Amino acid sequence: MTPTIQIIFASLSGRNRAIAMHLQAHLAAHAQTLVTEISQADAFTVPQADAVILVSYTYHDGELPDEALDFYEDLATVDLQGTYFAVCGSSSTQHVHYGRAADRLAQRLAAQHGVAVAPVLKIDGDPSDADRQRLAALAAQVLTTLDSGN
Repeated sequence: MTPTIQIIFASLSGRNRAIAMHLQAHLAAHAQTLVTEISQADAFTVPQADAVILVSYTYHDGELPDEALDFYEDLATVDLQGTYFAVCGSSSTQHVHYGRAADRLAQRLAAQHGVAVAPVLKIDGDPSDADRQRLAALAAQVLTTLDSGN
């Protein structure tokens, strides 16, 4: 059976939308993918997918983006047992709390019994070629995990 993967993104500058689309391009041949902007995403449907990839920027002083707050709060009431996840996002190493929103999202998914397939992947600014390779590797890791059931 073809696995289903939700890719949910928050993007102010367009970087994280591009990251989400890059991930989808690597996953689409092997999985049914659904890409959704986070303000339009329903946290209660996340367990219906085999895996979820969250892509987010970090706002101001390490805060979640405003458009992600409802999703983040709703996740606190969702049982993600058996749902694999990965989190990534573009941030800036010039910020004191580099990529903190991605860390917080990963912590929330884990707290709700989701299973991380990889460490949080943080990208400094616009993705470089090396970053795109890391994103491709992340997509491959999600697929490998789903294929093996581990």
